[in-house]
Amino acid sequence: MPRSTAAARPLHDTADWGHLHCSFCGKDGNHVRFLTAGLAGKICDVCCLKAFLIFVKAYLTPRRWLHPY
Repeated sequence: MPRSTAAARPLHDTADWGHLHCSFCGKDGNHVRFLTAGLAGKICDVCCLKAFLIFVKAYLTPRRWLHPY
């Protein structure tokens, strides 16, 4: 699926940030440090840090290997 140049361009005017929001917590672009955009949504710096900490905790937690029988 090709990306249009209008969707891929950075927003230089700070007034454009008001209509952007985090898909997880709902904060608008004026109340976050950054928004990272994906294909279906955006994530702010706070939610990104929380997700990172969840992955780190899951990675460091020892796992019990369950047998399929």
